[in-house]
Amino acid sequence: MGQSERESRMETMREMIQKEIRSIGSLEERIVFKELMEGVFLSLYETNLKTYEDLERRVKEELDYDKNRYQIKTGIIEREFFDASHHLLFPMDERDLDGNHYDMKEILRAVTEEGGFPLMKVMLCCDYLELQKLLEAQPVFEGVIETEEPAQEWKVEVRLRENREYLEKIAYLYLLFTGNGIPWQTVNAPYLYKMADMIVTGLPEGVTGREKIRQVVIQFGEYSKIIQKDVIPVWNIQKLTLESVGFPTPCEDHRNFEHNVSLRRLGTEHAYLAEDDRNICSVSQNGEKLRIVCEIGEAKKWNIYQIRSSEEQKIDRYTFPIMGNGREESFAEKYQRKWNQNIRTRMELTRFIKGFGLEDYVSYEDCLVEDRFPGRRETYSMNFFVQDEIRDKTAQKKLILYFRPGQKENWLQRDILSFLVSEVQRIYPEYDCGGVLL
Repeated sequence: MGQSERESRMETMREMIQKEIRSIGSLEERIVFKELMEGVFLSLYETNLKTYEDLERRVKEELDYDKNRYQIKTGIIEREFFDASHHLLFPMDERDLDGNHYDMKEILRAVTEEGGFPLMKVMLCCDYLELQKLLEAQPVFEGVIETEEPAQEWKVEVRLRENREYLEKIAYLYLLFTGNGIPWQTVNAPYLYKMADMIVTGLPEGVTGREKIRQVVIQFGEYSKIIQKDVIPVWNIQKLTLESVGFPTPCEDHRNFEHNVSLRRLGTEHAYLAEDDRNICSVSQNGEKLRIVCEIGEAKKWNIYQIRSSEEQKIDRYTFPIMGNGREESFAEKYQRKWNQNIRTRMELTRFIKGFGLEDYVSYEDCLVEDRFPGRRETYSMNFFVQDEIRDKTAQKKLILYFRPGQKENWLQRDILSFLVSEVQRIYPEYDCGGVLL
């Protein structure tokens, strides 16, 4: 209800009261009636109007949202260039800031009991298809562990293994989105699919575990051009622990309680997610407060995930470009999304894909519906953790999306293509979608 409508209703109510006053013949009765209307009825009517407006606003806040407020940005930064005071980006794993520390006793135990010990994380700067061949080949690298006590060089066997730790964090983020009632949008995180662990799988005879390690050196050989070490995956998400403000307020269902967390110090321009534990019913942001409804009746501390919203600063410089999943929406697209209307035409699909602004990497050309994919798949799902238990992909038609390579980051193009295909897959679940780079 707008301000003008509210004033109009109040004016109508005043006219009705004035008409009723004029119909009263007794002066004393008029005075009593006016005092009753002014002191009780109009105040009650205004209170009811305000309560209704608050309810209407809260319903709208829960139904309507700005999807780009929940935009996730990901990147990769060399450890030597990481800035802990950065306005936007935080490490996905705080342990990455500590660097690599080795203990020979732990290496010996892990190799003996688990078959291997991760020496370091690396990023493989190569195309997706080349990366698959590399992981399938499982090359063996020569490593050297240099010790101080005693001073000696121990040659060790090192193998390459895919790292999925960061992908599990994306999977958990999906649970946070669904638990907070926020529609999921694929995260554009190409670097995370190129992370790998260098695993020592064998130690020479004579290692006791009491040796003090000075450094570990791995000979990457022919792969030295594509292996990037000492990197930290980052994103625009910060985990916080915040307390409720005041006491929980009982809800009308006599079962749940409303908790309020102050956002004044943290900034209202950012988006917030509450960790979905102990039966959270709903989470909504109202100005400087985060409103959490759940069954917990006592004040508590909450694990809150802040999705930071900030423009890049002029002094920001990145060796590897930052990737985001936000997209520009036209009025027509917003209207379609509001009424849950599907994309049906080729022009609408083209507009949807180009809205991500990734033409510098891959440029959409056309699409075809076929019975099978042409050759080996060139893309993968970035929503592998979202299970479709209803549709049988083997019986689905294949929607093949054709793209041309752009001018930037050739080694990332099929990964960015996979992001776009994963987004198209969300809106076309009746097809099995795949991408081809021409």
